[in-house]
Amino acid sequence: MFLSRASVLRRLAAGRRCVRLFSPSVVLFPVHDSMLASFQHHLEKREPREALQMFQQLTTPPSTELAQRLAILLAKKASLEETKAALTVMKSVYMNPHLKPDDYTKLAFIYVVDACYRHHMLKEALEVTEEAHNIGLRLDLPAYNNLIEALVEADQVEEAELILQDIAGGEVISPEEITYAPIIEAYILQREFSQAMELVNQARANGVCFSKDGYSAMMMITAEVDDQSDALEQFITYLDECMAEDNVEMYEEFATLELDDDGDDVDDDGSTEGDEDDDDDDDDNDHQT
Repeated sequence: MFLSRASVLRRLAAGRRCVRLFSPSVVLFPVHDSMLASFQHHLEKREPREALQMFQQLTTPPSTELAQRLAILLAKKASLEETKAALTVMKSVYMNPHLKPDDYTKLAFIYVVDACYRHHMLKEALEVTEEAHNIGLRLDLPAYNNLIEALVEADQVEEAELILQDIAGGEVISPEEITYAPIIEAYILQREFSQAMELVNQARANGVCFSKDGYSAMMMITAEVDDQSDALEQFITYLDECMAEDNVEMYEEFATLELDDDGDDVDDDGSTEGDEDDDDDDDDNDHQT
């Protein structure tokens, strides 16, 4: 579980505050009926800002269901201010020791995580995702795909793989090609070919069938990497073997590119070395038709 030590410290620090906020003795205090009714009214009218104002004035927290509805409405607005508010409301939900998570709780987590990553609040998105895991919930696959892609774009590849390995090791979510692809491609660009190979192998072992476009994207990136090491050659050979096993044919332009890379060097006068210039030209023409 990623960030587990940080999560434990965070929850211990917040525990005392939440016990006071959600303890049964506090719930016994009367709630101002008109204020709660106003809060519910704004929720029904889908007025998140007004509902948030009433939420902040309530003397005791509303039901988990109402708080989750508010978090979703705020996250849907997608502004930075309302995303931060949604995060605060969601914390009041998952820090409740009496919480009994359900599908609506899962939906609230998904919306809040989505809003966080879209505002580049990746630390918060990771924290909320971890808290969902801590109470036994998993997000849906699109939410994980989006978060992993955002982490890779932010050069947080290790964090992205931690999430991938966490969901791949469970039985609820089955990662797909689109889940693995950003991390594999990032490792290729970082010249971490053994790690890229391990992920491709793991994905295929877990039943992921890489498409023609997926293999081609990996091949294209290997062509862009300035590397002449044996590790790169081994990785390309491995991809060729995987494509053969999966009955995936390389795009014609990649086949031509490989022929060009394996061909003779060009002299300054434009002629090629070797005695079979005409045959080489014929071969190139055959692959271009």
